[in-house]
Amino acid sequence: MDPKNTCAILPLSPPPLNLPKVDWYFKKICGIPFLLRNVLTLQRAGVNSLIIYSNNNDVELWKQTFEKYKLNIKLIFETDIMALIEATKEFSVLVLNSGALHTRQEIESGMGLADNNDNLLAQSLERGAMKKTLNQLIFEGNLSLAKLPSVQKSNVKYLPGHQNGLVSQPKDFLVQHENLLNNCGLNNDSFMDKTITRFFSRQLTRFFLKTPLSPNMITILSLFIGLISAVFFFQGTYEKSIIGAGLLLLSAWVDCTDGEVARLKFLESKIGGKLDILCDNLVHFSVFFSIGIGLYHSTENSIFKYFGILAVFGSLICFLLLRASIIDEQMKAGMNTPSPKIEKTLTNNLANRDFIYFLFLMAIIGRVDIFICITAIGSNIFATYLTYFKIKSALFST
Repeated sequence: MDPKNTCAILPLSPPPLNLPKVDWYFKKICGIPFLLRNVLTLQRAGVNSLIIYSNNNDVELWKQTFEKYKLNIKLIFETDIMALIEATKEFSVLVLNSGALHTRQEIESGMGLADNNDNLLAQSLERGAMKKTLNQLIFEGNLSLAKLPSVQKSNVKYLPGHQNGLVSQPKDFLVQHENLLNNCGLNNDSFMDKTITRFFSRQLTRFFLKTPLSPNMITILSLFIGLISAVFFFQGTYEKSIIGAGLLLLSAWVDCTDGEVARLKFLESKIGGKLDILCDNLVHFSVFFSIGIGLYHSTENSIFKYFGILAVFGSLICFLLLRASIIDEQMKAGMNTPSPKIEKTLTNNLANRDFIYFLFLMAIIGRVDIFICITAIGSNIFATYLTYFKIKSALFST
């Protein structure tokens, strides 16, 4: 199926317990109404047209509800089955189960676009049986499918949804909420991110999803906490260094949260990615410099001042060389898109937050001097390697 020539159909099945359709389909999961999640996922998968088919005359109510959201997909509300069939006769058709929370990979698989197509999930339908199929879905809420013979091709597919994505009773909304939270990390997360950082960031994400704060506002909050951390490191005492290291951990957890909220609310953007990377590095530069100056004040040894400056210099060179790649890598990681192995390794190394745990340990044992020495030397070695790699790549490309 070509997404540009595919029309998706969402036949609204009857909710359980005789609940009103608007109440059921607009119940929020991670801050986004259930029905809208499927619409936005279709949009992300590249589908241009969607018909929402209902058996009652509440079209105006649906339209008013959707007017709150900015959608690029061509959205049509239809109650006449014959008009629906006529409108889709020139298109490939993808019928979705409105009682399931669909994923982008699932929809792409249904259109035959995914690398690993789930042929057991996408069921072929007779175009001539569309009327019976759609009415069975909106009146009975389920569909008994018989597979077409393998030699017979059809451009009408039905996606019943994965078993773990079905929403058939009120408690399933909470289940889906938790499923989405538990899977909102990035595919390039480090070991520490997966095991520790994401655990704490998800607790914060649960809170931020209930607030009107945008991902960019959360990014600024992370920056603010990180800069306060640098202020404590600047004072150079053992107690202040522990507080600074603790605040830096909190800043990193909040920093993870902005991306989680963006992905869960379909608010990812290039601008947000750039702001996130810029704020991350401003925090790191400030912390490195403050540790060096703090140690200089507490020990009166000027070498720590130079270590702090060197750590900032090396980190800045790395950032300037890889800033564009880091943003692209984050976007690809959020969409599970593979990247070239070498470039992925370089960008992941620079964007890695694991050093905050090492810094916290060094602060606890009173040896932040070891941290700043390692950072000053390591960042400049990495900057030198990056410069060599960039020059070598440029020479080979000419």
